[in-house]
Amino acid sequence: MLRRFATGRAFFGWYIVSGGIVVQIMLGGLVMHATGFYVAALQEEFMWSATLFGIALAMTRIEAGALGPVQGWAIDRFGPRMMMRLGIASTALGLILFYFINNQATFFIFYFIISIGAGIGGFMTLTVAVVHWFQRTRARAMGYLMTGLAIGSFLAPLISFLIDGVGWRWTSLGSGIVLFVVGQLIATLIVRPVDRGESPEPARAATVARPDAPTAPAQQRRDFTAREALRTRSFWALAFAHGSPLLMVAAVSGFFVLRVGEIDGLGPGHAAIAIVIGTVCQIAAQLVGGYAGDIISKRLIIGLCLVGHAAAAVVLAIADSFPMIILGAVLHWTAWGGRGPNINTLRADYFGPANIGQIMGWASVVMMIYSAGGSLLTGALRDLSDGWALPFLVAGIGTASGLVWLVMATRPRLPDDPPDADQTDPAMSYPQARS
Repeated sequence: MLRRFATGRAFFGWYIVSGGIVVQIMLGGLVMHATGFYVAALQEEFMWSATLFGIALAMTRIEAGALGPVQGWAIDRFGPRMMMRLGIASTALGLILFYFINNQATFFIFYFIISIGAGIGGFMTLTVAVVHWFQRTRARAMGYLMTGLAIGSFLAPLISFLIDGVGWRWTSLGSGIVLFVVGQLIATLIVRPVDRGESPEPARAATVARPDAPTAPAQQRRDFTAREALRTRSFWALAFAHGSPLLMVAAVSGFFVLRVGEIDGLGPGHAAIAIVIGTVCQIAAQLVGGYAGDIISKRLIIGLCLVGHAAAAVVLAIADSFPMIILGAVLHWTAWGGRGPNINTLRADYFGPANIGQIMGWASVVMMIYSAGGSLLTGALRDLSDGWALPFLVAGIGTASGLVWLVMATRPRLPDDPPDADQTDPAMSYPQARS
């Protein structure tokens, strides 16, 4: 992975990606993919309803969206290293405090602390760092980075085993300690080129025409400001296209273990196996999708993935056997893997890296609506309908709506561009920003 330029020195951007993968593994394995197992354990011990867990998940996602613009500004202002240190510390503290849960109020408070930390020290911060280092192979670098969250799900069987063996309290306590130590060490790597006095990866010199974008010569361009980006149709279309599949991501992340457990003969162990199988597909899709996104249309790849998410929703809605659960997991995680690297790098390709933290932060407000809605609706519809068909079908329909927004997400024009300026496809051309 550590590629070298003509100087023979390893490009530091790949150290960023490598360190980011480790952090994503930790956050994915100890927090994101572990959530379903904690939910199952807490429900068994306290007999809380699915609606309560849905509200908790929704509240944390609302918090993440509301803080997104501030977080994006802070990343651009203070750098990703400081934000990662703060975020990892908060997440670790929340996991340690999880040991002391004894009622619904403490569950809400401690999970809120975990969520804030994972948001500040996780994906957005790492994405901003990677976007600053890479131009020509940006989608590929993001594909590598995002394998960390997927690989983290391989820890799911371990988390399930530990919860069964030593209990969910000791599991969360140990997870918090490990995350703090490893995360603080890795944070020393997470910097921008300007922080090291280095230059980012060189951009591709020439533009290659594609059917979905007219040919135009490579030209010097400045990056969008956050205010300029917010005034474009493309910003909002991308935000809604990015948010729509989060209905399915939220439903699966929070309730997959419960969904599997309500099928006769199945339980958390079967859910862990399905997660691992889905993860293998996700990693493969991230690597292939990231590579393909640097060659062909990112929007085409994203569209195919939205169809995959919707198909997974239908399968999980009607699943009544382990093979169907496996099929749903394969469809969902494959679509997630192929979509992630391309939707995030497409935003950077459109608007440039200079203010990408703020732009991603404002986009997270829209994405929060979908993510929170997915958690809240899934839990509430499960209790109201006394089954899983309606919750997952609703999530699938919402996800499919992203195809409409994706069609509208064409490349934006800078305010000072000529009205008749050709718009090149960002997957094939990365013009340099000017000051």
